[in-house]
Amino acid sequence: MSPSATHDLRIPSWTEWLIAVVLSGCLSAFVWKGLLFGGGLVGGDTYPYFFPQKQLLADSLTRGEIPLWHDRTSLGYPLHAESQAGIFYPSNQLLYRLVEINTAYSFSVLLHYAAAFLMTWRFGRSQSLSNLSAFFAAIIFVYGWFPVRVSLEWSIIGGVWFPLCLWMVERLLEKPSPWRWTLLAMSLGVHLLAGHFALAFITQLTCLAFAFLTSPSSAVLTDLSLSPTGLGSSRWLNRWKASALGIGAIVAAVLLAAVQLVPTLELRQLSQRDGVHTVFNPAYGHMPPVYLTQLVASWWYWHTPEMAMSREMLKYPFLQSPAETNPVEAHLYLGLIPLLLLISLASANVRRLLKNSAWKTWVVLSVAGIIYAFGWLVPVFRYLPGFGFFMGPGRYTMISAMGLAIVAGLALDVLLRRRKGLTRSLIVMTFAAITLCDVLASSQYPVCDAQVVATPPLAGLKDSWLAETLQAEDGESPVRLLSGGPNIGNLFGVSSVPQYLGLGPAEYFSDDAALQTQPASPEIRFPSDEQLARLKALAVTHILVTESNTLMSDECELVGSGPDSFLNRVWARGNADCFLYRLKNPKRRITTSPATALNTVNIVKRDPSEVEFQVDLNSAAVVELTELMFPGWSVTVDSQEAVSETNSGFGRLVKVDAGLHTVRWTYRPRSFQAGLLISVVAAIAMGLLCVRVRRSFRRI
Repeated sequence: MSPSATHDLRIPSWTEWLIAVVLSGCLSAFVWKGLLFGGGLVGGDTYPYFFPQKQLLADSLTRGEIPLWHDRTSLGYPLHAESQAGIFYPSNQLLYRLVEINTAYSFSVLLHYAAAFLMTWRFGRSQSLSNLSAFFAAIIFVYGWFPVRVSLEWSIIGGVWFPLCLWMVERLLEKPSPWRWTLLAMSLGVHLLAGHFALAFITQLTCLAFAFLTSPSSAVLTDLSLSPTGLGSSRWLNRWKASALGIGAIVAAVLLAAVQLVPTLELRQLSQRDGVHTVFNPAYGHMPPVYLTQLVASWWYWHTPEMAMSREMLKYPFLQSPAETNPVEAHLYLGLIPLLLLISLASANVRRLLKNSAWKTWVVLSVAGIIYAFGWLVPVFRYLPGFGFFMGPGRYTMISAMGLAIVAGLALDVLLRRRKGLTRSLIVMTFAAITLCDVLASSQYPVCDAQVVATPPLAGLKDSWLAETLQAEDGESPVRLLSGGPNIGNLFGVSSVPQYLGLGPAEYFSDDAALQTQPASPEIRFPSDEQLARLKALAVTHILVTESNTLMSDECELVGSGPDSFLNRVWARGNADCFLYRLKNPKRRITTSPATALNTVNIVKRDPSEVEFQVDLNSAAVVELTELMFPGWSVTVDSQEAVSETNSGFGRLVKVDAGLHTVRWTYRPRSFQAGLLISVVAAIAMGLLCVRVRRSFRRI
């Protein structure tokens, strides 16, 4: 078969594209049918992490604002910089403008699973897989690696851009052109805008490694006029040329996504990940080597309760890591049929028939992903650019899942090479159906930490007595709630502590911010005097407890009790009561030093990125707003710029003279402005490049 004919087989027809699109959507709808028909996800990070961000994102977009600051999580944090919010990601900008939060979130899951399957199928075709085998590989990758991580929104978003960027690399190596290079850079850039940089970084590394390992086969990059003696050096030169193209695309992508990256870098320097705080360990979420047995022992050993709960597996000599892990981060399962196909590589005849494919490249990349996932190399690699920024080395098994899925598909084509027509189709479809059931069952038991429920807890907010009570009191004076389940209180529309942030201001991880959300035992008064002092320092006004036998401090008074239609669903508490208390003498959100200087205070405006209030002082004083002080916040007094100060980061302070004055705090971070400028300039440059080479556009 001629090279041109082989190349043509790797390009799907429009009919094949149509079938792939329909199948992608049908599979996503089938697997997540509960979401399709109005259900919602519960468990994992869905409610503690993502929904509080999406709620404020939706509220801000409704007001026509850019959600730069989140004022409900603890004392606030820069939402645009905590990248997992993905406020600049195109689908987030669209969905959360159009529909309510749960619907937007569910549709995003459905859309990204369909797109991930489609892009994996297309990349599989570019790797010389037949049409059916490419579908089979897409099932292995998409529904083997991602469903167990369904509570982590960023995982399936990466599942879309990972195969898409690899496909763009393949096209660029096949026929380098400014247009194809631009498409790769744009794909990498949008992946960065999605916000979870760990998978984006893994995608970039894989693209570079893939280009380096496969470039010698490119007819365009290889100088065929070289003599045989110079061919080896030419191949190495081609590898570096291909890598240079990839590096250039990554640099362009970073510039395009600067509006997200620059603020995140600023937050990182001021966060618990600055290298000083022990709370951050890059090896957390590694895959202990014994976890690899799940590939071969999934059903007769791995899914036993003893295996799921035991931590003895982490104590083998030379295999343990000082960091913790969890079954979700460490999950890697391909299915039993794909495993048998991989075992077939032991046959020399199978390897001979795979000679002209990229199977060796993907075996190398897969093994490399697994080795790094073990966490052994983290102590060394953490000092390299990028590696020390992230936790979760177990996520590198995404490379292995893709690589082994591609190799399994190639092996399937070899083993069925003499089967034609209907027989071949029936075999592959049977294998695909069995594997889909296999990997989905493996992802659900016992490690998945989220599930789909018919009635999403968010639906209970409209009937929540807690939400009604807290919002009513918040209208009179700003409420700050102490409750278990960090960030859950945000969804009542009020500020709450403690916080749960993957990348958060360092002040929140100090001893001064350490808060107990429940007593150590029913016999101990709650909150203790020490905790009460901390609560007052943070301007906490209300406490939510879930146990009726809690011995509450005399400083607290009961506001109300009873089952809550929202909270009981989130925490699966049935009809158990919740108890809301109010502190009798809380510190108000706006205070003065000395306290006697304050006559009256009137809040004029309270938006996430702007707070305006009037104070009437009988003498000069320092006026404090008990919110987090962070770079980008500035203050004016009577429309005149004033000097801002802070009190250990937990208060915004300004000196004000006696009399009636208007104080306005505004969040206008320079990091956002600089990032936006860089992104706009980069986008214009890319656009001009596309216009210049528009005639080189070819049908994808």
